Amino acid sequence: MSSELENTIRSRYTHLVSNHSRDLATLQKQFLAIRKMDLQRISRNLSRSINPIEPKTQPDDSVPLFSRVWLENFATGDIVQSLGPRYAIYQGRRCPRIPNGDFLLISRIGSIQGTQNQFNVPSIITAELDVPANPWFMEDSAPECPLSILLEIALQPCGVLSAWLGTSLRYPDENYYFRNLDGTLKRGKTVDLRGKTVLTRAKLTKTIFNGRIILQHFDFTTFCEDEMILTGTSSFGYFPAKMMAAQMGLEGGAPSEPWGRKAENTPDLVQTLPNNSHLFPNQSTGKLRMIDEIWISRGDGQHNRGYSMASRRISPEDWFFANHFFQDPVMPGSLGLEGFLQAFKALIHALTGSEKPIIGIPGLVLKCKYRGQVLPSHEKMWVEVHLKDRQSTPGGPVFTADGWLWADDIRIYEIKNLVLQQIEEN
Repeated sequence: MSSELENTIRSRYTHLVSNHSRDLATLQKQFLAIRKMDLQRISRNLSRSINPIEPKTQPDDSVPLFSRVWLENFATGDIVQSLGPRYAIYQGRRCPRIPNGDFLLISRIGSIQGTQNQFNVPSIITAELDVPANPWFMEDSAPECPLSILLEIALQPCGVLSAWLGTSLRYPDENYYFRNLDGTLKRGKTVDLRGKTVLTRAKLTKTIFNGRIILQHFDFTTFCEDEMILTGTSSFGYFPAKMMAAQMGLEGGAPSEPWGRKAENTPDLVQTLPNNSHLFPNQSTGKLRMIDEIWISRGDGQHNRGYSMASRRISPEDWFFANHFFQDPVMPGSLGLEGFLQAFKALIHALTGSEKPIIGIPGLVLKCKYRGQVLPSHEKMWVEVHLKDRQSTPGGPVFTADGWLWADDIRIYEIKNLVLQQIEEN
């Protein structure tokens, strides 16, 4: 073999070995980088499983503090796996939870600013909900999300924050019930939420320990596409089992009945059914339908301006009992508000004789008070709406009303300054 050929073969071999070594080094570098990322991800997951209630010290928008899986586990699963070993006292016991299934209206918790067991300084939580393109709570083409759903989106993060702080652990032997007490709501801009992400920021402003009762106050604001869609305040209470068993209502336990059920007022009412398209155009026909029967008077009520009364027969099989809460079935107060709105809209349609759309008005404050609960053992829920003002505006008539809700014969909810507008279509 000639020396020239030997040199050529040697050169090519050297070049091949050099390229092979470089390729191996590149592959090894890529492998190490991928392994590092995998190890970091595994480390984060292990850290959360060992101590799942420890928040991130550094903000990281790409990774939620608590995922949907974590939230679902908190709602119905092993409470220790979600809230940590401090909650082992609740093994085999009922404990305060968040809603579950369709009624769990949080996709992830983005951040928590606060210190566990510290209640003398404000704490803040941010939460997000990814709204599907066809959510179960928006059944028609109207862009306005039901107020009851907006309220749940805003309030559910408050329950997560309260539990994360360890509120109920102050008295570990109590079997607490977590209930909404009061609130104010102010609508913002109407945004079609379908296919978008909704952000809620809730702040715990005050915690009061009064004997074995715990009261907490929150501020909240909910946004979509940088537009404020709902803001307000709310107070919640942790109540011992004995106190919840003695439901007192708004009148100290005294039985009462709606204005429309009193014998002297009954002849003035006209009864109809919610499937009457004239009185219930574009109303929900699915899970959010909260009315079975309705009675209307066009000129009566406390202010002699108009009145509606509606009822719903309660069944232990009603869907919301299974979803609110696990081992503690109770009708959400937000669905009581939904019942008010449906009765109020029916009254407006009857007064105007028009099927034009009815919407909420931004900027006005609605006040809610809850002093009882609708349980599977109740037979009937009653709501009534008393119209107190009607004004003509260029955009259409505006109606203002107050209302109440009964569980059988105990008045338990009060709604003040409920304002709706029937819009003039172009």
